[in-house]
Amino acid sequence: MYLVIVGAGTVGAPLCSSLVATGHEVFALDLDATRVSALEKALGSVAGIGDGTTMRSLADAGTARAGVFIAVTGRDEDNLAACQLAKARFNVSRTIALVNSPDNAPLFELLGVDVVVSATDLVLSHIAGALPAHPLVRLMPVTGRSKEIVGIKVPAGATVVGKPLNQIPVPYGGVISLVIGRNGSTEVPTPETVIESEDEIIAVTPLESTETLWETLTELA
Repeated sequence: MYLVIVGAGTVGAPLCSSLVATGHEVFALDLDATRVSALEKALGSVAGIGDGTTMRSLADAGTARAGVFIAVTGRDEDNLAACQLAKARFNVSRTIALVNSPDNAPLFELLGVDVVVSATDLVLSHIAGALPAHPLVRLMPVTGRSKEIVGIKVPAGATVVGKPLNQIPVPYGGVISLVIGRNGSTEVPTPETVIESEDEIIAVTPLESTETLWETLTELA
């Protein structure tokens, strides 16, 4: 899959590296020449200097053929503008944006960003993950608060371990958006992606289906 990432900083750079490592074709845009140079030195021609809020830069990055568009700069207004351009002008079907201020999340949802990820909630989820707890972390509500983004850790011995996603009964309306391996690798999954022990599953699910999804992914054999 081809992905365009706007922002090559503390979030974008490791995200780019992880996606490349899992076989995806990625191009990252950033206005900081030092960041772009560092990515190119580490990964090859996967980054360029450009403004993700302009048509020219997005066109040069090949946004028209991107399956997923991700905006993770430190400026919420830039992330929103970039995602809107990607959808409206380049017909990208799936956009993901980082929200640095949680108060802006409802606006991102209202204006059509498909997946809104709160930086604050990500930090909280990492804190929660460091403590013994229920292997379900509610990251944030989405889509008019009728859905939510959750993180679910697949335990050793779960019935889903070793199965591809197309054989796992995800509840109606739910979408598996990201699979994080035990070694920290990240993968935008396909129907053939195989779930492994201790994978962390990031999913968008209707509120009424969250517990069902958790039971499906954590039920022991």
